Amino acid sequence: MKFTIFALMGSAAGLIAGWWLPAAQAGLVGAAFLALSSGAAARNESQLSDRRHERERAATTLLSKHSRGTLPRVRDIRDPVLVGIHPYQHDLAEQPDRRWSAPPYIPRDIDADLHAAVRDGGFVLLVGESTAGKTRSAFEAARLLLPEYFLLSPRNRDGISSLLDALKIRRHYLIWLDDMERFLGPGGLTSSSLSSMLESGATIVATMRTPEYDRFGDHAESVIESADYEVWRDGRDVVRQAKKIRIPRQWSPAERGRAQLHRNDRRINRALSASEAFGVAEVLAAGPELLEAWRNAWSPGSHPRGAALVLAAVDVRRAGMHEAVGVSLLVRLHEIYLRDRGGAQLRPEAMESALAWALRPFGHSGASMLVGEPGTGLRAFDYFLDTLNLEVIPDESWDLILTHATPRDALDMGMMALLDARHDRAASAFAVAARAGLAAADVAKAVIMGKTGHIDQAVTELQSIWEFRTRSLGRENRDTLDAHAKLAYLTLKQGRPAEALSLMRELLPLREAHLGAEHPETLDTRLNIANAIGRLGHPADAADQCRALLERFQRELGPDHINTLDVEARIAMWTGKSGRYAEAFDLTETLVSRRTLALGADHADTLYARGRAVTWLAAMELHADALERARKLLDDRRRVLGPDHLHTLHARRQVARLVDRTQGSASAMPVWRETLDEHVRILGPEHPLTQKVIAFSGFRVP
Repeated sequence: MKFTIFALMGSAAGLIAGWWLPAAQAGLVGAAFLALSSGAAARNESQLSDRRHERERAATTLLSKHSRGTLPRVRDIRDPVLVGIHPYQHDLAEQPDRRWSAPPYIPRDIDADLHAAVRDGGFVLLVGESTAGKTRSAFEAARLLLPEYFLLSPRNRDGISSLLDALKIRRHYLIWLDDMERFLGPGGLTSSSLSSMLESGATIVATMRTPEYDRFGDHAESVIESADYEVWRDGRDVVRQAKKIRIPRQWSPAERGRAQLHRNDRRINRALSASEAFGVAEVLAAGPELLEAWRNAWSPGSHPRGAALVLAAVDVRRAGMHEAVGVSLLVRLHEIYLRDRGGAQLRPEAMESALAWALRPFGHSGASMLVGEPGTGLRAFDYFLDTLNLEVIPDESWDLILTHATPRDALDMGMMALLDARHDRAASAFAVAARAGLAAADVAKAVIMGKTGHIDQAVTELQSIWEFRTRSLGRENRDTLDAHAKLAYLTLKQGRPAEALSLMRELLPLREAHLGAEHPETLDTRLNIANAIGRLGHPADAADQCRALLERFQRELGPDHINTLDVEARIAMWTGKSGRYAEAFDLTETLVSRRTLALGADHADTLYARGRAVTWLAAMELHADALERARKLLDDRRRVLGPDHLHTLHARRQVARLVDRTQGSASAMPVWRETLDEHVRILGPEHPLTQKVIAFSGFRVP
């Protein structure tokens, strides 16, 4: 359960209340300053009443302290439940007047680093899994070090603009962004709005779940091609400006030892008595207990409908929608999961009973599987997102979720689909966002067209977007430069390297003037120029230009940075395309080793380099060795990237060609048939890659 505190001041109070508070509460605020957001975990009737009364008492207390309309200070927030930590229920016999208050804070091993970061100010981000204790540790640090700071915490992405208005009054502010992924994106937390916050002198403390943080890490960067950066880039730029501190979910012996000092609190005593496989905060929040109850609920006659509602809410969040959604969507979605798990054979309970079960707190915690209130919206408890090992979201579910998405939600859904290499889904989601006029979505939609076999249409749209941005924003605006870069990229993919080279050479001085000669995006433009030269039939020149760039990448980004390693990959590629296959193979083998050490054996770039090694072995006519490596690569790509990823399909084509060369066409025919069937299933019969398989195999699409 997450509470959020909202600040309102002066004559702007009514406006900010409208942004940060539900309509019912905004009227209560009027020209005052503060209230709590809706979003308490819905309970059965008596427990829900308790929570509402608790929230109302907290709001009343704060209002009475600030009757003159001043902002709350950090020291005024006595109960950390009110700023986002999971509620923890006392036994009824224990302190009945503080039934939902938090247990004593147990210092964590990361506290020294966290305190130093908060004391220095700026932007501090705690990263960890659900129930690791991120929010509690962050707020305890703020309460200790910044007690006199005024607290600002937007309810959602729309509240960022009002927050920026509040910062115009010069004071010491703590900007509190719990679950920061909810605020990222157009109209919310961007690199521009972050700069404004930092320039005001405010201290920003944020939390983020590990899977959400990893969406902007090196693995995501390896999956997202340079042409897709506009949608993803701004979130990455925000995350990378933070002072990051990771907090583990499992507690260390030292932390458990400190917790022993508080065994008189029955909640902590129970958590310490649980298996050491779980963290103390994890047990306090009832994560393992809830997960076990959910799994058992699928038993016939138990709570299968409630379990299906929870699974529906989990997939809403996995799809990219971070805010609470209406019960009506979950009711429609849950039928899909209930049907697929057995339907009527599970003897599902009535809907009213299912909702009550999913919303009630379990055991001695205040945590429930669904968080929120039916009248205002529900979300899945974070813990389920980090612990359930689920299959791909069913197409039927994903399509239904998209119909309920706001344009910004659709943009997020498109990016999630892009990270999963589901270009069909990304295209649908970006189209919804683009129709609403979101600037980042129109370019993303065009790029996805290029990836799904409509490259001519994609180039035409990008040309139009670039020209429009040039007229409306100017040639040197960053969004214009991004559209320019993507147009050049897809023009090269279209098979027009001379025109692409002209566009890139026009782009280079603009990026140098706007970003600097050594900025990574400027260097990336130079690398693309080298690639265009190679595509024009000058691979040796391209290799030489890449070698000349390598030192600059190493100096700016470091020798093991993912982009620096990509330059090494280009050197190997153009060396091989120059006919120096043995040299290219040796360079690629070295690259595989370096990427394995720097990125991991399963990283997409490491797997890609292994595919290049297969190519050079085949070029040297070492087909048996190449086939053995290609089969291992196909297995690994299926395991890591999934059967539908474009790189997995590429490995299938490699295997089919090598079987043909080593064992003859008769042995290769069933391999080609299976390869063609997969291409038709995933890409459709008209996609250029499907047509390439048809040309190689001689088969026709049925």
